[in-house]
Amino acid sequence: MIASQQALNGDHWDDWLGSDCPAPLVRGSRSRVLDAARARDMARRRARVRLVELDTGHTVHETDPEGFARAVGGFPAGL
Repeated sequence: MIASQQALNGDHWDDWLGSDCPAPLVRGSRSRVLDAARARDMARRRARVRLVELDTGHTVHETDPEGFARAVGGFPAGL
């Protein structure tokens, strides 16, 4: 568990930019893990990413499952 948590730390830009697949990026506007500027930068730097922000903390899928489902479920229609 400790090794898994430590793997989250670091620079992951190469991983994020290593794909050009379309992706929804769903962020909780009250997240203390992913700030708004970083999320906008992630969306700007990778083509075909749609940033959606919901009024939640970091665990969007737990806090607002309906909003998360709408954000992810509606994504393919916008391609």
